[in-house]
Amino acid sequence: MNYIIKHLNNCILFKHLSIDEISQLLSNITYHTRLYKRNEVIFSPHDLADTLGIILEGSVDVQKIFACGKTVTINRRFQYDLIADASIFADIDYYPSTISTCENSHIFLINKSNLLKLFSKDERIMCKFLESVSSRVLALNNTIEILSLNSVSAKIAYFLMIEQKRQKSNIIKLKFTKKSLAEHINVSRPTLSRELKKMQVKGIITFHKRTIEIHCLEKLEELCSI
Repeated sequence: MNYIIKHLNNCILFKHLSIDEISQLLSNITYHTRLYKRNEVIFSPHDLADTLGIILEGSVDVQKIFACGKTVTINRRFQYDLIADASIFADIDYYPSTISTCENSHIFLINKSNLLKLFSKDERIMCKFLESVSSRVLALNNTIEILSLNSVSAKIAYFLMIEQKRQKSNIIKLKFTKKSLAEHINVSRPTLSRELKKMQVKGIITFHKRTIEIHCLEKLEELCSI
């Protein structure tokens, strides 16, 4: 129990509370936790959209899997992030995407009725939840912007500009692999690598493993218009 509470204290919903306050809040709330192995599905379009998840440990991919077999990674979520927050109160019956683990993960799960009880006990939790959902909407808008661009270089440039603003640094630390980045911007991994190398040769960026350093923001802006 103490292990769960300490992890929840790092989640956006509970950061304003003390360990004792979280423990007291959860004492009359029904929830459960589950350990998932790597690549195991947590929620799918076959599941009723009635449960919110919080990543206590691990990371997950939110993916759209099409009938043709193609998979597009919408985003990746990490320790202490919420999962299915945009779905649980939507006017839908089933989850719109597949959420699966990238590694062995421990997930806190609470259904809609018990989440509403939490909101009634502390409206700040509800405000933090709405803040999280709003952030997801903005992130989705960014993804749509990226996918709407015509060239691969423009997609990469736009993504890097978003991350530069978010991380407030010209040194971008990727939390996921280049394979996941390729899926995120809907290009193949070889195409992504080829375009990154071109940008490096031109002196726009340098990259090593999961670190990309931006040398010329102006050039990135120009690429976005191609």
